[in-house]
Amino acid sequence: MKVILVIWLATNLLLACNSPNNKENREASDTSIVIQKPSEPGLNNGAKWKADSTTLSNVALLQGIVSNARKETPGDYNQTATQVEAGLNKMIIECKMTGRDHDALHRWLEPIIEKTKELKAATTTEKAAATFNEIEKQINGFTQYFE
Repeated sequence: MKVILVIWLATNLLLACNSPNNKENREASDTSIVIQKPSEPGLNNGAKWKADSTTLSNVALLQGIVSNARKETPGDYNQTATQVEAGLNKMIIECKMTGRDHDALHRWLEPIIEKTKELKAATTTEKAAATFNEIEKQINGFTQYFE
């Protein structure tokens, strides 16, 4: 079941990124995007990217999940990973953003998706804690790049 959910999430992410309107906008304007690291969307010529109200509420949901997470056992972290995964699915399903802002959002989301898979697979509290911290940092870094 978990594998199916992860595959479904990745497929939806890829399909959303390759829709005709988004692809045209991305091809026409990608040259001005500056990316600091693969996990950072960078800024839009020094300005923050624009996020719609639905995206902002879904990010707030993810922030709530990580701030209220229990962090005692690998099982606690696995439960948090499941909640983050559900929040990511909700965000992807409800996404209406387009163009370069949408592309930047996906660059911000991709590390969270990958680290959530790692968190679900973690078998030790130490590995789970380290992975969770990366997820938490990425989620809480949203406002550094988006408004």
